[in-house]
Order: sequence, then C-alpha cells, then structure tokens
Amino acid sequence: MIIVTPERKKPQAGAHWYTISGLPAHTQPGGKNTTLRHAREQNLMPSVTSIIGQLDKPQLSKWKEDKFITASFDNPPFEGESVQDYKGRIHQIIKDEQTGILDFGTKVHKAIEDVNNGTFDESKDPELFPFVEPFIRWSMNRIRKTKKAEMIVVNPKYGYGGTVDLLCVLRNEARPVTIIDFKTQNVKKGKVNFYESWVYQLAAYRKCFKPVPQCMSLVINSNEPSPCVEKIWSTKEIQAGWRIFQRLCRVWQDVRGYRPLPVEADGTVLRTQYET
Repeated sequence: MIIVTPERKKPQAGAHWYTISGLPAHTQPGGKNTTLRHAREQNLMPSVTSIIGQLDKPQLSKWKEDKFITASFDNPPFEGESVQDYKGRIHQIIKDEQTGILDFGTKVHKAIEDVNNGTFDESKDPELFPFVEPFIRWSMNRIRKTKKAEMIVVNPKYGYGGTVDLLCVLRNEARPVTIIDFKTQNVKKGKVNFYESWVYQLAAYRKCFKPVPQCMSLVINSNEPSPCVEKIWSTKEIQAGWRIFQRLCRVWQDVRGYRPLPVEADGTVLRTQYET
C-alpha cells in the first residue's frame, strides 16, 4: 500500500490513471489524455471510478431518458429542420445541462477541499457559499481532526488507484479514522439515495489503509441549501462491496487484456501488506 499526495494539477477530461508509486498520470507530457496504450507502456493503474464505471446504472439511464423526453417536448422541431439536425440540437441541450451539473459538483468538491485545508474564501463565489455552508456546519460538529484532504492512494497488488476526498478523525466514533466520499445530489422532499456503487468505491479505497478506517458517504444537496446527510457503511456492507469491486477489477483487466504489474519502472517489486 502506498499513499502519496503530490502537488496536484487539474487534469483534463478523460480517464484517470496512476503510477504504482502513487503519482497521478491523467495526462501525458505533451498534454494529451492518457490512454490504455500509454498505460500498457508505462505500467499505469486505472482509477477506482473507471473500474466501477463498467456497471450499468439503471437510475442514471432513466434520468437521461427522462431528460431527452422533456427536452424534446419543450423544444419541438423547427419548420423544415431535418431529423439529423434536430437530434443534434436536443443532444446539445442535454450536454449543456449535464455540463452545468458536473461543473456545480466540481465547484462544490473544490470548495469543500478548501474548507478542509483551511483556505476557503466565500467571497470568491458568493452564489456557491449557501451550498457549502451546510458542510461547514456539519464539519464543526462532526470532525475532530482533518488528516488529509484529496489524498491519492494506490493498491499495486490489485492494480488500481484513486483519490480519497477526506481522511479524518470524527467525534464520538470508535474507529480511529474515517474516509469520507462527498456526493452532490438533487435531493427532493428530503429523500436521499445512497447507491450501492458508492460502497464499492469506498471499499476499494479502504483496502489502501492499515489499520482499516470506517467509511462514510456524505451527501450535499444540489437542489437547495440544506443539512448534509451522512451514511456510515457497516462492516458487512463494506466487505460485500470489496468482493464486488474485486470482481469488477478482474473483469476490467480481462476485457482489456491488461493487468498492471506491482513493480517499479526499474523492476523493483513493491510489497503490499494485503492478502487476497
């Protein structure tokens, strides 16, 4: 197990990759996104989210279908507009909306990172602050000590890496440390959905620590400012999530015919502390 938190550069859109020594390798020296070909040549490991991304997400598919239906209903074809042009216009409407949602989530994550690092400046984005303030209030009540925000972790034995949103010590908890994954969600009528894929992600991160931490998902409402909602996953849920993630990791490797080797570029074997 290796934990490294180097100076981070904002990656371009694309799959995330990591070296086995714990460095981000999302892009190449020339600025292009890292591809599977680069990963084969450089013995890079895929991200946890890339591995989990293989799964079909019925709730996301339905959301997209509903969005396309609504966009089509609200934006009927122009007179004389071809089917191809109409499809392109509707796709662009949906793309713009999705970009806005992703941008909001990215901004919230960055703001929370700044809060955890003690560098948050609410004056930089006053419109965002009402959505960040609930986290500030939550953290004052729940976090006793922040150990590391945006921590890069890798597991050379199983061949994956990722970035943990927060490693901290919580108040009134038996476990010495907790890893927290932040999620923005359009919460309506107070109903929060905690998806199974979230525990797969946390279980994979957990396998990069010893002693093992407890795992929490924390939801920030993107619909309107409201109190954060937390879920600490049980040991049973985490263990089941790890078994599923292991299989997903193996599927990812078998489909691509590529499994990163737990060795440095010079051939030095990295010893990990985990057993299958």
